[in-house]
Amino acid sequence: MNKGSLSQCFEGEDLMTEKTTLDRSNQTLYGQIANLWRDRILSGEFKPGDVLPSEREIAAELDVSRIPVREAMKSLEYLGVVRQVRGKGVVVQEADLGNALKVVGPLVTTITPKILDNLFEFRLLIEPYAAEQAAKFATAEEIARMADAIDRQRRAYLNNEQAENVSFDFHHSVMMASHNEIVTIVSRFLSEVQHYSRHMTLWNEERRKNAYVEHNKIYQAILSRDPERACEAMHRHLLDAWKILPTVPGAAEAHEAP
Repeated sequence: MNKGSLSQCFEGEDLMTEKTTLDRSNQTLYGQIANLWRDRILSGEFKPGDVLPSEREIAAELDVSRIPVREAMKSLEYLGVVRQVRGKGVVVQEADLGNALKVVGPLVTTITPKILDNLFEFRLLIEPYAAEQAAKFATAEEIARMADAIDRQRRAYLNNEQAENVSFDFHHSVMMASHNEIVTIVSRFLSEVQHYSRHMTLWNEERRKNAYVEHNKIYQAILSRDPERACEAMHRHLLDAWKILPTVPGAAEAHEAP
């Protein structure tokens, strides 16, 4: 099938004709168009790497202006379904559950003290395991990524700078080095909540220094290929961070995810 010609996609199929019927009384035309194209992509009609028809062709087929078509493509790009490629147009992306969850997560999560407690309970289940696995399976490149995060964190606390992002980078590098894809996906999904929890636990210079020291112990255990020590170091690090959470100014208030 020629993906560049939208009209060919609907020939001889009553079902496809029905899919192009839009509710004109509904003001969210772009949402209907986005759903239509999402369904067609998920069905396999358009595969990763395929170029979608142009805005003009889609607008002509659906009898709408190009504005809702453009907005529909933007929403699909935000969700990671498609991407804009200069010189080609809108291209279907490989499905990436991690990216999709990372986008959806902040939209459905209200950060409260209870959520932060639940977060640490969950992290205590998976991150010590991930550190243990990283000590067994981390590649030289993955260990180098951890070392870079450790170095950047050291410089952050020495310069009394915020360290939330580099702290996440270190933890995420450990998750990736576990070579467990689900662990990595979950880490990305929780990134927004974790970013806020780190803001609450890395709020002063002393804590930032302690976090660096604890991260370095985890890193050294992984570097030494000592799974038991890596697991224990991660477990102790998370417990220490969790203990100070209720003492952070403002921690008792509920907050919305950014």
